[in-house]
Amino acid sequence: MKKVIIGALVAVAGLSSVMQVVQAAEPESRTATVTPCGNASKDEIAALVKRDFLQNRITRWDADKKLLGTSTPVVWISSDSITGDNAKWNIPVKVRGDRTDKTYPVTLNCQLGEITYGNPQ
Repeated sequence: MKKVIIGALVAVAGLSSVMQVVQAAEPESRTATVTPCGNASKDEIAALVKRDFLQNRITRWDADKKLLGTSTPVVWISSDSITGDNAKWNIPVKVRGDRTDKTYPVTLNCQLGEITYGNPQ
């Protein structure tokens, strides 16, 4: 009976390790819900995305904080660089950290209230 219990414990411990590795390998979600912004101007879109990035995204993305070298990067979005319409805005978000500068390609669907951040480039 002892061997069965020990074997079961070893199997559970092994399974737990496998689950932790699988969970660590899962990419973090880069899509989130935002307030619908149907009638927003490009300047308002830029402000919305900048605020969302600084308040809701970079605070959760540990790999990005390490890449940039800071949890409080400088972010700027040029209204002139925003393309698309309320169904799909494309917004290049420029980010400056202590270690490097990166650009995040962002897609914002104002009708659905959905924002998606691409990986930093």
